[in-house]
Amino acid sequence: MTSQLAEMAAIRMYMAWGFFDKIPENGSISYASLAATINGDEALVRRFGQLLVATGKLKRPQPDHVAHSHISPTFKSGNSNGAHFTMMCDEFQKAYQAFPGFFEKYGPHEPKGESEVPFCFPDGVDGKLTYWELILQRGQANVDRFGLAMQGLQTHAWPYTGIYDFSWVAEYAKENKDRPLILDIGGGYGQMIRAVLEENPDIPRNRCYLEDRAEVIESVKQKSVDDPVLKDVQKVVTNFHKEQPVKGALIYLIRRCIHDYTDDDCVKILKILADALPADEPRARVLINDQINTEDPTPFVAAYDILMLTCASLERSEKQFENLAKRAGLEVVKIHKKEGTSLGVVECKKAGVA
Repeated sequence: MTSQLAEMAAIRMYMAWGFFDKIPENGSISYASLAATINGDEALVRRFGQLLVATGKLKRPQPDHVAHSHISPTFKSGNSNGAHFTMMCDEFQKAYQAFPGFFEKYGPHEPKGESEVPFCFPDGVDGKLTYWELILQRGQANVDRFGLAMQGLQTHAWPYTGIYDFSWVAEYAKENKDRPLILDIGGGYGQMIRAVLEENPDIPRNRCYLEDRAEVIESVKQKSVDDPVLKDVQKVVTNFHKEQPVKGALIYLIRRCIHDYTDDDCVKILKILADALPADEPRARVLINDQINTEDPTPFVAAYDILMLTCASLERSEKQFENLAKRAGLEVVKIHKKEGTSLGVVECKKAGVA
């Protein structure tokens, strides 16, 4: 445990100093050269580096030099998995360390409110700001890092595609020329809708929608002007706690958002989507793309459940998703899963629809 905590600190400092970017892809660099880039002590740089070599995060091809290992490029700037690691260190470790004080103040009970949560407790804003308001308060750079971090772990833990088959939407679009097709709700920078459209190029992109907060949508609009996939996707500022502006769509997709909220909040979010479903299309669906918890979860899922505890939420089981759907006026049609990932797609239709 001691070595793991120290290793996290060493990685975080090497990231803060930009050292992973400065280590050549092929070859090595000396501690002295790294120290010179920050006008720092070589001895200090060496001490952190020695730990990273000892744990295999870096290699030592010659004395007082370091080189990349197979994993260290993850920590370069702009890498989504590296941003995810930084978020864990900077945001959630503070919340974990605050657990004793938080539960002393509020009692040994699961957090229920939006702001009286462990995530906000270390900053002294519990009861005043929600976790997302706190992230916004920390500045645009922090918001951008959060967005990049949300793109991490997609190739193995949280794949975008391969769980639910969207190919039927392309055939549907040929017969139904006007209906909005896929809404990616709380879709961030469009990574999910992009993956779906790349895998299904016959789905008309201009009939698909990306919805998120104003600051996110504005960023996407600026960055997607020349994007061959996202430039034609409709971009809509939305607060999914309020009325859905695009009604009557074929698919309302919400990915890795439900696990951020309490049961009552989730029911409100899902009820809004249930109310937006078209009355004249029995094939219309709400798709909840999230981790599926079990009685014997993997360490990864169990750890993420504790992470979500900091925001007064949890990773839910199939039964818990079914209960949420029922309370929201939805009915679970099928829970799609894929071997090798804890992520699933809870396919729902409006309750009572044949």
